[in-house]
Amino acid sequence: MNQEEFRKLDDYISPEEREHLLNGLHRYLIWVGERVPEEVLVNGEYIKLHELVWRCVHKNDLSDDEKNNIMGLVENLEIKTKLDEEILSRESLTREEAKRLYNEIASFIRAIMDLKECEAGRIKLMGESNEIRQKVNDARRWIGFLKNVSKKSPI
Repeated sequence: MNQEEFRKLDDYISPEEREHLLNGLHRYLIWVGERVPEEVLVNGEYIKLHELVWRCVHKNDLSDDEKNNIMGLVENLEIKTKLDEEILSRESLTREEAKRLYNEIASFIRAIMDLKECEAGRIKLMGESNEIRQKVNDARRWIGFLKNVSKKSPI
């Protein structure tokens, strides 16, 4: 085996690296910080996923038909995520391929979480309101209290 063939073999992930990536996918909040994919191929049709999530977040109410469509998409994304995870767990992959697949799975998980929250009505943008001003004022009072207490502290 020459040096180039050995280098090519060394580009593939080891069983330990594979296990590390798979365990990473099952960490709590893995999707935090991941970007929702711009588009995804589902049942032979490209869906502008990022745009769909954005519209969902900015829409006040969803019709039952829209909720059903979103949940259908969530099911398809979950299936795609499981298939990608199977590939990651069984296929011979280079480090670059494995990292790309890992990031794709994480971004799908992010999209799934956002769509579920949106469908349930729990994710909405907050506008300027008295509630926000009240929270800011509470935080200012709390900081003032902590500064006052620290000045009086004998330590």
